[in-house]
Amino acid sequence: MGRVNDAKDADWVVAFWRIVRREAAAGRSVQVVPAQVTYTPAEVARIVAVSKMTVIRRIDDGTIKAFKRGTHWRVPQVEVDRYSRLLMGQMAELVADDLDF
Repeated sequence: MGRVNDAKDADWVVAFWRIVRREAAAGRSVQVVPAQVTYTPAEVARIVAVSKMTVIRRIDDGTIKAFKRGTHWRVPQVEVDRYSRLLMGQMAELVADDLDF
């Protein structure tokens, strides 16, 4: 953990450790996770195996929901997962006729 620089920072650190101690005393675990994992269009492209331009076009047409942080697009993890499932479903439909079930 980094250094605490002022009283305001110290307040949240103290509150955090009170919660951790209280939960531990009750036999429960505490998991600390980022509020929201996000990816750049290039990262999304690598994850779902399409081009960066395809990701940007899908953001532009609303297929992929994204937001701008400054001038840069960011795609939430949940949206990457949803789009990946969408692509898998589309691929399954394309090959369904070729499969012999």
